[in-house]
Amino acid sequence: MDKENFQELKKMLFDSELSFTEKEDMVWLFGGATEEEIQAAIDLFTEDMAWIKKISDNYHSKKIALLADDVEMWKKILEDETEMVKTKKMP
Repeated sequence: MDKENFQELKKMLFDSELSFTEKEDMVWLFGGATEEEIQAAIDLFTEDMAWIKKISDNYHSKKIALLADDVEMWKKILEDETEMVKTKKMP
């Protein structure tokens, strides 16, 4: 992992409107990302910082569905996520 790009991503996350806990969660989430994934996130967040909040919300929704063992909720999240990625639009 290119530490410089990861540091740039961390700065973007910590400059966002997320709560401190959400920021930490996002840094942890991207901690295992590949260089390509980190660069894609930087590009997306540079285009529109609102994606940080949407991705954070999506991540937390997945955690809730997983903890609740709710398969239907999980499927809905994935359907919404797929559509969001295809269109690059936020609901």
